[in-house]
Amino acid sequence: MVAFASLSDPLLLYLRFQLSPDLPTHIALSQTCRRLRQLYLDDDPFWQFLCFGAGFGRPLRLRREERGDTVELGNALPWRMLAHVLVNHARSCEIRSCRDANADFAEHYRSSARTGIRSPLPTHTQARDRDIALHPLYFYLHFSQFPFDHATVRDPTPDVLAVLLTLLPTFPECRSSQYGPLCSHPNASCAFATFPPMESLNFQDAQGNTFLTVHNPDGCTILDINRALAALIPNEIAALEIALSHYQDLIRTSGLSKTQWADMVSKERGFLGDHEYPFLRELVALA
Repeated sequence: MVAFASLSDPLLLYLRFQLSPDLPTHIALSQTCRRLRQLYLDDDPFWQFLCFGAGFGRPLRLRREERGDTVELGNALPWRMLAHVLVNHARSCEIRSCRDANADFAEHYRSSARTGIRSPLPTHTQARDRDIALHPLYFYLHFSQFPFDHATVRDPTPDVLAVLLTLLPTFPECRSSQYGPLCSHPNASCAFATFPPMESLNFQDAQGNTFLTVHNPDGCTILDINRALAALIPNEIAALEIALSHYQDLIRTSGLSKTQWADMVSKERGFLGDHEYPFLRELVALA
């Protein structure tokens, strides 16, 4: 076997470029080949190229202002760090649809004539255009009944309950086997929401009315859409009761008071460090 040390610099660079966009392979190479290590460290655009080829984007990080508005902070994680997060999570997550969240992209990428795509396409007018394929996780996470008949439901509107449940915590022993919340599962969160990836998506209901617009210059991800849908959840008593009931179930098994539990769970911020559980302040107010 030829040692890396015996290869010339041009050949090493050629080898690196020709490797498939397999993130574990490139991470291993960056850690074992000293001559390529610094290049991997300094070349974040190359990691973006690898993540894109593997079917992963970079969700926008959010911040909630004092007045309650949510604003975009932009992309917080360097692409190299994001690649490490994705590979590490895939090793421990028990949810197959999270571990293999990029499989749908890879299947489309192999079978599509658009193999020259290297970056998200700018925009389109309708999220379910003939040439746009939505990721199965979009339906799985945001609809109470899945699968459903696409022949009779052309552009279904997501269910408020299903969306709300993707924002709530789960039991500690279930964190690696349930989407609770979605942002604790980076592979599912970072999967491109469509193939081909799009910078902007407009979702329409069955009447043709646009009810949601999502934008991410790095390509819209499942988490981007999830958070946009979450922003549409009405701040009404029905949603509050669902969240509080869910919290009460978790508190009863924790052995903590409401205040103690709320303080503990509020520190769980997801892989972007920006998640806030809905109606948590209302829970504390009832303590």
